[in-house]
This record gives sequence, C-alpha cells and structure tokens, in this order.
Amino acid sequence: MKIAIFASIWAQNLWDELILKNEIKLLENEYGKNTQFFVFSYDYKNPFFIQDNIKYIEYFPIWIKNPKNILRNIYNFFVFLITIIKSDLIIIWWGWIIYDNEKQINKNPLRQWNFRTNIFRFFRKKINFFAIWLNIKNEKSLEQVKNIFYKSNKITVRDNYSFELLKKLNIESQIVKDPVFQDNWEYTQDKSYLIEQIKSYDFSINYLENIAFSWKKVWIALRKWYLSDKNGTLAEKMEEGKINEIINYILKNKWEIILLPHSFHNTDIQANDFELLNKFIWKKWVSITKTLEESYLNYKNSKIDLCLSMRLHSMILSQVYKIPFIWISYSKKTDELLEN
Repeated sequence: MKIAIFASIWAQNLWDELILKNEIKLLENEYGKNTQFFVFSYDYKNPFFIQDNIKYIEYFPIWIKNPKNILRNIYNFFVFLITIIKSDLIIIWWGWIIYDNEKQINKNPLRQWNFRTNIFRFFRKKINFFAIWLNIKNEKSLEQVKNIFYKSNKITVRDNYSFELLKKLNIESQIVKDPVFQDNWEYTQDKSYLIEQIKSYDFSINYLENIAFSWKKVWIALRKWYLSDKNGTLAEKMEEGKINEIINYILKNKWEIILLPHSFHNTDIQANDFELLNKFIWKKWVSITKTLEESYLNYKNSKIDLCLSMRLHSMILSQVYKIPFIWISYSKKTDELLEN
C-alpha cells in the first residue's frame, strides 16, 4: 500500500508534527506496518517524525513568484505527478489547511488546493480528508471549497463548524477526535486534570488569584496575538503587558516558570511562540524550552507540574499525560474541544 499525505509540517510547529505522527500510527493499524508513506512538506529536510517507511517530498509550488525557484518548481511538479500516479490513496489533512483568512497568514490557499484536487481526480485517485478544520469567512469562497471536496471518498472534520459548513454545501462528513489524543494509547478521557477554564478575551489576573499555586513549577504555553480582547484588537504591547502580569504574579508566589513554545516558525514571526516568549526570560526563575523535541518530551515524560495552556495541543497533551492545566480558550476550535 502506498499513501501520499498532503500535510503542513514545515513550520516547526509541535501541533502539525504530532498530528502527522499519530495519523501515520492510525493508518499503519488500518493498512499494515508495510505501508509506504510519501509526505509532502515545505521543509522536507528537517522532519520531526522519522521512520523507514516515510519519505518526505517538497511541495509544488514552492514560492512560485520567485524567479530563482523556476527549475526547483519544474522538478517538484514532475515529482508531484509521479508520486500521485504511483500512490493508491491520497490523504489531505491539517487543521487550517482549508481557509481564506487567518491572523498570522496573508495568503489564500484555496486556489492551490483546487489545482491539486483536480489533478488527483484526473488520475482517478481515492481522496480522503482527515480531521480537517475549515475557516471560511467569505461567502465567495464557498464554491472553491465545494470543488475541493468534490468526489472525495471520505471526509472527517474536527469541529462542528466544519461539519455544518460542509453540510450546507451538501457534502457529507464525520466529526472525529483530534489524532493527538492517540499520542498515548493508554489514555482514557479524563478531564479531572482541568483546574480552570478561561476565555482569552476575558482573561485577567483575578482568575489566577483564585487558584492555590501548590506546584513547584508552572509551565506557560501561549499563542501570539490571541491573548486579546473580545474583538481581537489587543495591541502587541498590551499583550506583552498581560504576559508580564501573569509571570510577576506567579513569581510573587515563589514558583519557578518554564515557558513552553509550540511553534518555532522559521519565516512567519507572528506564528513563532519562541520569539514571543523569549522576551521574558530575563527574569530570575524564568526559563524556556528551545526546541520542539524539548517541549514535547516535557509533556511525554510528565515533567510538567502545572501548565497554563493556550495552545490547543498543550491542552490535549496535558490531558493525555495527566498534567494539571489551566485552559485559556481563544477560538471555536478550543471551545469545542472543551465541550466534547
């Protein structure tokens, strides 16, 4: 069995990498350990998850407007076609892969996905969408969305909004659990480790004052630009002020702080948690994890005493590895995870 996976695992983001890791585990259970995977990525040279049966391939197109990339894109296009032809199944996944607007991105990927899915259908390939999140703001985008999902074999989504949007377009889908819940196969759903849940726009230090900090270390996993007011208009300086307020309050209680970035994005600084959180390590008793592997292993080895979680997969990993956590919810996707 040969499976081509179209993912978004180029941004040094723990979220993306763990979804791929656990998706491949699920597919191996379904199709066997001898399954061969071709994984398309924008950074195919620095994979987080490595196995002998996985080959990473660079996407086509790659920065197509840059004349220096002409030969690179010609080569990538033929590799793309050859890989599609020899694959038995095409899988498209990633939470925000189908969107027309997001804070940290100024590009619209719908045209690219229309191009790719048209090629898949031309070669009569089975197409599965795996655990997709949709984020469509413009009614004019709906026709493009409908074409992307046209004649797919199986479509699964991770939230009710995506399910209802596809239903509106007469496209059947199924809601599935986030695959990162499979990171620990012994996990059984248990929300007893959730200490407090807070809306990001409603966040104030008063919430922390109601919590008895009886832990030695507090880990903080925040996402840039989302510790905002209800209209999402909080300026960067004000956001940094809120983070300072959190840190100073915890330090006042004489507990150590470890900042826990989930994103080390190489090109999009607005998506880079490390760039945001690294500003605060000048304070005594405040440190930071410096790689994806280091951040991940702290969850997996349950080294975290208490996690102040805004990143979605910080919340999931805290549940999976039985880590007490405070949940700062910033969007529909994090709200729905709480409700399920």
